[in-house]
Amino acid sequence: MSNSDGASERTLNADGRASTDTTELYNLLGVEKCATEAELKRAYRRLALQHHPDRNRGNTGSAEEFVRIQYAYDVLSDERMRRIYNRYGAIGVQMAGRVGSEVLDPLISGMLSMFAYASAASTLLLIAFFALLARRIDHAHSWPFTVIFMPIWTIDVVLLAVLGFIWVRGTVSRHFSSRQNTEDSASESEFSLYDDEEETNVDDHQPQTGNTGYGYNATASSNVSGQGLGAHTDDIQTSQATDATPLLNPERGNSGEGQETSRHGRRRGLNAQQRRLRGLRKRIETRFAALATVVAEIYLLLIIAFEVTLALWLDGHIDWTALQVAMFWFGIDAFHFVILTLQLVVAVLRIRERALAVDAENQHSSITGQLRPSVIKQTIVLAADTYWWLAIRVALVVLVAGKLDGPLASWSWVLIFAPAYLPAIRWALTLYFLRQQLQRMGRDDAESLQNQNKIVLGSAIAFGIMSTFMYSFLALLIWKLAQPSAIRLALVLIPVFVALSLACCCCTCCGFCLTFGIESALENEESAGQPGNTTNAAPVPAGRRIE
Repeated sequence: MSNSDGASERTLNADGRASTDTTELYNLLGVEKCATEAELKRAYRRLALQHHPDRNRGNTGSAEEFVRIQYAYDVLSDERMRRIYNRYGAIGVQMAGRVGSEVLDPLISGMLSMFAYASAASTLLLIAFFALLARRIDHAHSWPFTVIFMPIWTIDVVLLAVLGFIWVRGTVSRHFSSRQNTEDSASESEFSLYDDEEETNVDDHQPQTGNTGYGYNATASSNVSGQGLGAHTDDIQTSQATDATPLLNPERGNSGEGQETSRHGRRRGLNAQQRRLRGLRKRIETRFAALATVVAEIYLLLIIAFEVTLALWLDGHIDWTALQVAMFWFGIDAFHFVILTLQLVVAVLRIRERALAVDAENQHSSITGQLRPSVIKQTIVLAADTYWWLAIRVALVVLVAGKLDGPLASWSWVLIFAPAYLPAIRWALTLYFLRQQLQRMGRDDAESLQNQNKIVLGSAIAFGIMSTFMYSFLALLIWKLAQPSAIRLALVLIPVFVALSLACCCCTCCGFCLTFGIESALENEESAGQPGNTTNAAPVPAGRRIE
């Protein structure tokens, strides 16, 4: 057992502070740590029925035991909270309610750390690719471009394997999940220990007590697994609005009653349209999510095909024009266009749903008529924001291909790369209008205006750093293309090497923090006694003392 594992198994004194023991709640329910959800449910029902306050009136110990059992089941029945408890114990469960607590989930932190390390390795391979490319273009080596592209193809093959693994795992997981749900349903019906009335009593009558000595407050224990209660709020509100019957007010005349009935009919019609749009949007989102891995694989295969074609063309193995080689890139953009269009359709349906919801609340033709231009305006702005980068990419590829093939040979490279200047203009204008908007909003609050100015300043600094790297490289590249012998490619790629090196450093640091920093932070929190509001520090483990 490693030191970290040993640290996660120890338990503090039962003085109200959270423990890092990862078996206490399992022992409370009388189940093994590897117990299934059905076994947890059966154990909870048996113990809850035994210690229910209605069956043990006047017994304070049974009431407290019932609260502990309820808390244990709330934690262990929640998949995310159970993973956190299995890794960090009760102190991890307490910390799970804080901002940024998503990284406490071992599944999330493991995925993030793996992604950070993979990103660091990918940046190293990209540095190797650009170094080999510079040596080849500067005539330091006569290696073929198929060899130069090896680092890029290594990244592609690894990504393709990962996507394939995710697809196979998702398919198998869905298959076994459906089988497990069927078996659990049969097991639950077979081993039910008491009828529906008793189950209702167990769930509804929960005593409200204070701290039970397990490092949690009993009044908040029912909130552990209540994170998804608002998932269907819109559906519930829509259903209530649809099924509600207008009350007849005796003080109203016949005209008022008819107006109320007409208003109710319009509301029903708007709600019906809203439900149809929501159903269409959810069907598109569900099918797109189910095919997300396949879509990513197709996208990656198209990129690999373009890279192979480009390498063969540069080596002179195929006698194509630059525009013919770019057709593979246009295929990538066409596929990307389809994906963006589906995302745009989903976003437009969501905007339309919100407009119908407002119409159903207002029910005034004047207000309803004013909503239509705003919906159209939002749709146009959203479409422009969705396709603008794709349009810049296509225009840039067409201009470069035309320059290489001859139709645009008389144009300077400064004009050829004109589409690449548009992102900087757009970002600068966005920052300017954002600053103007924040100043209008913060005129009455000087402190709020100061904080907003800090946000704008931080965004401007980030924009300046990114623009410096990107456009210094672009300026050097234009110089190299206009005068090939004036500067070496290795010097042109200096901004690229610096940016990739910084990215590699950041990814590596993030990976180490996610791997080793979370448990150390929890141990420091535990030692300081902050979760239990106590000043007694926990003793330093013997294995970590400085003699």
